[in-house]
Amino acid sequence: MAREDRSAWLIFFEGIKIYALNIHKFLLYMAFPVLGQLVGLFMIFGLTYWFTRNYQNLAVKYAPLNEFSTLLTVVVITVIPGLLIFIKAFWDYLVAYGAINSMTDGYLNTGRVYDFRAHNEVVTSRSFSYIILWILFGIFTFLSVIPIFWVIGAIFFIYFILIFQVFTFENGVSPIGDFKRSMSLIKGRFARTFLLMSLLVAITYYFLPAGLSVIFDYLNLNEVLSKAFETWAYTLPLEPLEQFHITPAIVGSEIVKQMVFFVVVGFTLPIRSICWTLWYKNLYSDDSTGVIEKKRKSSKKVSAKTFKIEKRGIDPEIIRRARLEDDEY
Repeated sequence: MAREDRSAWLIFFEGIKIYALNIHKFLLYMAFPVLGQLVGLFMIFGLTYWFTRNYQNLAVKYAPLNEFSTLLTVVVITVIPGLLIFIKAFWDYLVAYGAINSMTDGYLNTGRVYDFRAHNEVVTSRSFSYIILWILFGIFTFLSVIPIFWVIGAIFFIYFILIFQVFTFENGVSPIGDFKRSMSLIKGRFARTFLLMSLLVAITYYFLPAGLSVIFDYLNLNEVLSKAFETWAYTLPLEPLEQFHITPAIVGSEIVKQMVFFVVVGFTLPIRSICWTLWYKNLYSDDSTGVIEKKRKSSKKVSAKTFKIEKRGIDPEIIRRARLEDDEY
């Protein structure tokens, strides 16, 4: 029997509740994926900036730096550490899209958020399919930002909103099948799904970033950071852009705004993933009942070949570990 269909509002508040009760764990889990990307970028541009500013003095002191091959090697070596940190953090951030879905399922079964490594393996054990799924989603996103496709792209974005939940919870579904399955689940629930998305966008993309910006202003952090980035921006060739009122001061200010936005959106990824997992389970319950009825009516008919949908249950080992204390696993 299907569970009672819940409204988008109930899903939203339940997701906020789960996040709030386990906020310390989610903040810890997202710390490296979010801050690691920033650290990697700061290292790349910071070390490059330092090397550029001191190149002439270094070239005088170290003659080999006057040779192009040596110069290129030093630049590459300077960039590699930050690049590696950024790539690792970025991959962990992508993995979190699927792992937090599994964490939510674990919480619903045990009442605890635990064993991050095991939940990560739900995704990393199928890395190839997951990468293909992200590539397909990236292509879709790229096409959607083209003005002529804005409307249709926004509509299909709603229909594809559950692709990562499908990937996490259903076996036998290809990356393309994840998109088809998501569309099947959303079909007939477009308005409610849009409402849930609007609530999540409002809280995690607007109100919380605005709130953190107010705190930064109060602590005078915006001005301090803006000045630091403004100094860096003076090394950029911005003269042709000055006619569009793009100055180092504006560049520094915008970098700080985008940094605050990125941090808030990154650390609130669990809120969105939790809510979409709850919404998926809500729709899956209704959809599975309908599928069973259709199969009963057409049991004597030859159906077209399609992907097999098999619900993936939570790993019993994860449930066993949930009964242990945090320091026992």
